[in-house]
Amino acid sequence: MPFKKVIQNLTFASLATLPLSVFAGEYLPAQASSSFEQAPEVSIYKAKQPFPGVLTGGQPTQSELEQAKKLGYKTIINLRMPNEMTEWNEASKVQSLDMKYVSIPVSSRDSINSINSDKMISILQNKSNYPVMIHCGSGNRVGALFSVDAFFQKSLSQEDALAIGRQAGMTKLEPLVTSIFNQAN
Repeated sequence: MPFKKVIQNLTFASLATLPLSVFAGEYLPAQASSSFEQAPEVSIYKAKQPFPGVLTGGQPTQSELEQAKKLGYKTIINLRMPNEMTEWNEASKVQSLDMKYVSIPVSSRDSINSINSDKMISILQNKSNYPVMIHCGSGNRVGALFSVDAFFQKSLSQEDALAIGRQAGMTKLEPLVTSIFNQAN
């Protein structure tokens, strides 16, 4: 249900009990996302559907990529470092399935930044890339980059930006992202 419809159906008293992520529901990483429904469900590790047309989570298997293709996915964004993938070649697999493959290597504190977040968001600006699967090892880095976008590019409060990150998969990187936000203030 769209955010505005959710709010219209609430009473004032019930607003106080809503999780913060509902208020952050106005956030869209890219305007292109607004014209899509929920991304098709693929059971990747820690899968989340935080925004229309976007699935986030951990490393998909080869069969999960095949399932994504069957469900209409157009783009796979991999935030893992090349040395993290040693069992099989994800880029080759995705390309063999005739989907777009984008690698944005994110490894350390210095990689959780607006540059990498902007790279990820730029892919989401193009409607022809949807639906999009964005993954790392667990979804943690994915959520961190969405949080960075929400804070630095969309000017959301620190609290709302962190809620966006959690909604998209951020867990253990939250203290790091909080410190990045605090350094910017």
